[in-house]
Amino acid sequence: MQFLMEVLGWPMGWIMFACYWLIPNYGVALILFTIITRVLLFPISLKQQKEQAKMAFFRPKLEAIQKKYANNKEKYNEELQKLYTEEHYNPLSGCLPSLIQFPLLFGLIDVIYRPMTHLLRFGTATIDQLKTIATGLGVNLSYTYTEQITILNSVHSNPSAYASVGSNVVNEIMNLNMNFLGMDFTQTPQFALTVNGVFNVLLLIPILSGVSSLFMSLVTMKSTAAASGDNAQANAMNRSMMFVMPIFSTYIAFIVPSGVGFYWLISNLIMIAQTVFLNKKYNPKEMAEKMAADIEASKEEQRRMRQDAKKKLADGTATKEDEKAALSQKEKDRRKLAEARRRDAEKYGEEYVEVTDDDLK
Repeated sequence: MQFLMEVLGWPMGWIMFACYWLIPNYGVALILFTIITRVLLFPISLKQQKEQAKMAFFRPKLEAIQKKYANNKEKYNEELQKLYTEEHYNPLSGCLPSLIQFPLLFGLIDVIYRPMTHLLRFGTATIDQLKTIATGLGVNLSYTYTEQITILNSVHSNPSAYASVGSNVVNEIMNLNMNFLGMDFTQTPQFALTVNGVFNVLLLIPILSGVSSLFMSLVTMKSTAAASGDNAQANAMNRSMMFVMPIFSTYIAFIVPSGVGFYWLISNLIMIAQTVFLNKKYNPKEMAEKMAADIEASKEEQRRMRQDAKKKLADGTATKEDEKAALSQKEKDRRKLAEARRRDAEKYGEEYVEVTDDDLK
């Protein structure tokens, strides 16, 4: 797990380092970091929104398949996959934004747990020297994840003890402030109203994280309603997720450094605004209606072209292109299949069988 966090923390660390270098305030840098990551993920969210519109468009076809093959699961799966292929729809695309969140969280946890590596950019030799001094002072570094934070706290409480590592290193550590609005983002929130007789301000982060996640679930559920239609199973799943994600967000915010919970909170707020924007700009129901209207307009244009071509055939002025245009799509499919059967019959010496309407279903 630590190796995974370090790998994912490498790119996240560089982004956070750039944000902190630009604005040397940890909380503001974390907000800027969150905005950047959400901007980078925006194309995925946009694609997801368009996929919802596509689902809303072919929902009637899907429901027809469900009804027709209700008692034949194998045929249902076959027809469902065929429909997805025809519509160029990936049913897993809706899960992608949620799945990407987890690598980001693991990377961010590593960034917060290892500020000397990611923010101060100390080399391994410098960090090892600091660890040696801390160990000699009796500082407990048994918990690997928090050893850098423990060393930072030790340097802040006794800077002279670390003089041998160099005044520039000690000064950089002393100038690093991971607090924001009275909150220490290196600390994990406790489920208590007060800590040491003082109001536990960190308690607000998990609570606000859960509340913002609930609002985001409500907004998301509203935007996906058009794609789900009257599908009871999909709507039931959406309602269950509406409560699962807020509970999950609150739980996670209680077991990781508060900086991660703060990131989750800001990310939820941005996602709410983004979802509202996308739902107005690319409303699934309106987009589905437009897609249906465009297809109907295209069919009407094809019908008009066939009628014009048939008139030319009747008065003897038709070209080869007109002859092709005069055929319906069904007739074109019939001729293609008939031609394929003729080739197979000649190749294998079989009897040619005429194409029927059943063959074209």
